Amino acid sequence: MPKKVELFQDKVKAFPEPSPALREVQREVLHRAMETSEKTVRAAIAEGASTNVVKPAVETEQLVEAVSFSLGPPESPSTLSSESLVTKLESKVAKHNVAVEKFKEQNSENEGKKIEGTGLVQVSYFAWIGGILLAVLVLFFLAKILLSGLAMANPVASLGLIGVNATQNTVVRGLVQIARGGEKFKDWVVSEIKDSDLKQKILDAFQSAQVRSQDQDVQNTVKALTN
Repeated sequence: MPKKVELFQDKVKAFPEPSPALREVQREVLHRAMETSEKTVRAAIAEGASTNVVKPAVETEQLVEAVSFSLGPPESPSTLSSESLVTKLESKVAKHNVAVEKFKEQNSENEGKKIEGTGLVQVSYFAWIGGILLAVLVLFFLAKILLSGLAMANPVASLGLIGVNATQNTVVRGLVQIARGGEKFKDWVVSEIKDSDLKQKILDAFQSAQVRSQDQDVQNTVKALTN
């Protein structure tokens, strides 16, 4: 059904993905971690560290290298110290977390609201109204048939049938009056318009408008009622 017009509506926003800057800092940190882990392994071997030190160092190097490979290398290795790189990464992650929290708040405000254009079945306004009118018409005739059957056995039901027939008679009278009004208009044109060309144009336009606005069943009904 038609709904009220709204201005400045909230819009569904995309989930805040990590920014390219955050991704780049992650790559820089992992690249630095990979370099540091390699240095740790070489230093442990050079100083004759025990297997208990070398083995975990080698495993750390392998793990960091795998993660670094999954994200890809940075555009260029960072010249910042490791401590500064950690601080930079924490700052980028904090900003991203703030964006995610804002998204959650906005999404919570609109939670449960319907999103236009996502319905499984979409019906236009005129089709919806037509469906309602058709349903009312069907119910009308079903009620009439039901009351006709009950009226024979129940006087109370006959009163309901009288009401239904009265409604039907009102509709018929309305159609008759509309058709007769059109005929009176045509009579007025014939009697009042002296210019024959203009008179014929008006009558032709009136008839053409009536034919275009009515289907064949309605035309036949109006003709039958006005004869």
